[in-house]
Amino acid sequence: MRAMVFRSFGGPEVLELAEVPRPQPRPGEVLVRVHAASVNRLDIEFRQTGFGFAGPDFPFPHVGGADAAGVVEEVGEGVTSVRPGDRVVVFTFVTCGQCPACLARRPENTCQSYQLLGIHRWGGYAEYVCVPERNVVPLPDEVGFEAASCLPVSYVTAWHGLVNRADVGPGDRVVVMGATSATGIAAVQIAALRGARVVGVGRSAWKLARLREVGVEGAVSLLDEKWPQQVCAAFGGRATVLFDTLGRTTWAHIHELLERGARVAVCGRTSGVELSTNLLWLYRNVTTVHFYLSGQRRDLEAAVAAVARGLLRPVIHQVYGLEELAEAQRAVDSGETFGKVVVRI
Repeated sequence: MRAMVFRSFGGPEVLELAEVPRPQPRPGEVLVRVHAASVNRLDIEFRQTGFGFAGPDFPFPHVGGADAAGVVEEVGEGVTSVRPGDRVVVFTFVTCGQCPACLARRPENTCQSYQLLGIHRWGGYAEYVCVPERNVVPLPDEVGFEAASCLPVSYVTAWHGLVNRADVGPGDRVVVMGATSATGIAAVQIAALRGARVVGVGRSAWKLARLREVGVEGAVSLLDEKWPQQVCAAFGGRATVLFDTLGRTTWAHIHELLERGARVAVCGRTSGVELSTNLLWLYRNVTTVHFYLSGQRRDLEAAVAAVARGLLRPVIHQVYGLEELAEAQRAVDSGETFGKVVVRI
């Protein structure tokens, strides 16, 4: 099969189009003919350095791509929920099924021996990808492959934090930190879908201007030194929910942003991993904070249903061919994209 592989970590120049063996589904697995995949920061950072997931004995060549959607080509022994010809989108988070968290049926993202598609196992930048049966989610005809490929990382992460963790709903005032990123845009859309008022915070002026298209009532620039006050002014009060992809920048000002009893969902650290904040203020104001990675299969199912009903429309910046993956990743890495970049296989 054709696949974009890399044989060492490095820049986009390490990507090459190659012929590699097509995976064969083992018992309990599903082989998917990939029609579309999308580009995530996760894919880029892993290709650059291994991103803390890969040791010196990492087995190259590797096929990246954490997002994939397509059609079931073949199923392994014992698979009953899908059959060849079914349209599916792939859930990124692969659980072990054997650790205490899995045996206790805790959320998938608490698995102690998890794997991520395109990181620990070959991913979606290929004509075929093989995953466990529980990692394929049926795709209605109303949802195109390109739109579906946007969902498993960015939209699942946002849905999990805002819906499953923070329980956002009407009456909430949601501030999205890093709102101009792909995950931030997804968070804006999902919070608005849930009936909340939304203010987005970011750096790029042209992207902030475009946030109006996806549901914000206020867009605030981090380049304004009084940005926390601007957020509160846009709401006419403090936020009841904060969705954070930034890390350090957010936490230095969190006491200026939040209402008493607020909920916080943290899934990123693009401005720094070390946090300095006022714990006394946080607990005296009964602040609930959720740190989390990715999401659950049910988040992907819910996002697919919302797209199928026309309630949610993934924002796609541009579509590239598989052989243009290096260019697609350069575009995302440059920060000059608004929404998701998709690779058509």
